[in-house]
Amino acid sequence: MIHKPYVGTGHKRLYGLLPVLFLLLTLSSCGVKLDHAYDINTALLRMNSVSASQTSTSQAHGFADGLAIPGETDFNKDNVTSPAFLLVPLGSNSDHPEALSYSNPYVKTYPASITKVMTALVCLENTDDLQKEFTVTKNSVIKVSGSSTAFLHEGETLSIENLLYGMLLPSGNDAAVAVAEATAGSVDAFVRTMNEEALKLGCTGTHFANPNGLPDENHYTTPYDIYLILHKALQYDEFRKIVGTTDYKAQYKDKNGMPKTQEWKGSNQFMLGEVPTPDGYQVLGGKTGTTNAAGYCLAMDVQKTASGEEYIAVSMKNESKADLYTNMTNLILKIH
Repeated sequence: MIHKPYVGTGHKRLYGLLPVLFLLLTLSSCGVKLDHAYDINTALLRMNSVSASQTSTSQAHGFADGLAIPGETDFNKDNVTSPAFLLVPLGSNSDHPEALSYSNPYVKTYPASITKVMTALVCLENTDDLQKEFTVTKNSVIKVSGSSTAFLHEGETLSIENLLYGMLLPSGNDAAVAVAEATAGSVDAFVRTMNEEALKLGCTGTHFANPNGLPDENHYTTPYDIYLILHKALQYDEFRKIVGTTDYKAQYKDKNGMPKTQEWKGSNQFMLGEVPTPDGYQVLGGKTGTTNAAGYCLAMDVQKTASGEEYIAVSMKNESKADLYTNMTNLILKIH
């Protein structure tokens, strides 16, 4: 059963978009050089689109309602050396919760396998039955050196739910292709939907070229856009369940229709106990990503155990895995 996200019944007037528009105008005119930062023309097109679809009472739901809007450069970055990062509350009673720490949140970054958060989101939004089976095609055979894999083979048949586990835990690029084809019929159609969803979420600094995050100069995002995407994905119970799992045993059929079992493990070192999580906090889930172009990256959901409050932490472009987890630890310690 798919748990659809909660959608509030209240609507905000179009001025709910104005804080974001102001931010975009600031970014377009400031002296700070941000490589491929937010595109004001795209933002205006989105705003016009929202305006055209207003109800008879001239009301529309602003895409930024309930979301943090950090500044464009640095804030409270002591002890965090990631070139681009962001720490924000997941939920708040405020229209725009305060970002706790960030550096270059709107700078262009390559997302690597963090892409798979959007792939999972698009799948969950467009799939009614996660137990529906899909037979892996030859398109899932990826011959890129170092490509992460779920070790799927052409002709094997898995449920879409199993494909999501194979994509999000071992970060299978092969599973991501299968998820795309199972959802939209083809990778091209699925990627178009990814980009449409990105614009709906306000991710005007993002463009996807594939469902898995393999290097492509036309495949990029920003730390802020990753926050927007993960914020949305965490509204799905199924997503939370999968990314909150560290070890999963998948049962499916091989190309001859015979039963096959494979065990997949996650890669978040906090969740695996390989890196200690600071006392008083718990990492509930998230997604790692690593390529030469992207560096070492991680986007995750952190809970303050005493209050139950959750926070999204995004750290990009780290030079090593050790740097990534040191920086993430220091980000967690900034939660108050």
